[in-house]
Amino acid sequence: MEDMLGASSTSMGERGHSCYHVAMNFLYHAHSGLRYLVLLAALAALIALAAALATGRAGRTTRILPAVFTGLLDLQVLLGIGLVLGGLMPDIVVGHLVMMIIALVVAHGASIVARRSADERRGLVIRLVGVTLALVIIVGGIMALGRSVFGSAPMTVGLVHEAGQVTSG
Repeated sequence: MEDMLGASSTSMGERGHSCYHVAMNFLYHAHSGLRYLVLLAALAALIALAAALATGRAGRTTRILPAVFTGLLDLQVLLGIGLVLGGLMPDIVVGHLVMMIIALVVAHGASIVARRSADERRGLVIRLVGVTLALVIIVGGIMALGRSVFGSAPMTVGLVHEAGQVTSG
């Protein structure tokens, strides 16, 4: 019987390893590339929120852009968890994972508190602070990996297979 990656459930043959590496490589690159959309959405939300505070005119954009940022961050964390569940879990990733989950909690928390605010201006300030704080935590989480925010690195950390063997990706 084969799983979704084409690997036999009884043994990891050559095809299983190949499909596993392809799947992990895809997840890694999707996770790495989505980072740019998350950062772009954060920047767009910050600009829209700051403009609304400066002009005193809030619109749909000031609600939609922070929500897009939070949704992309949700997806980013989900892909990261997929990498961890797939066996990509060197010690250095622990701090990164914790910081990203904190950023996600901050983004969602700010959204909830802002939505409950009776004062529109206060809601804008809460959203602005939430996106800013989440962005600072995200940058710290990326740097916790020893990488530049805009740089890229190949997937060279060990992948742990079912047998406990570590191979390079």
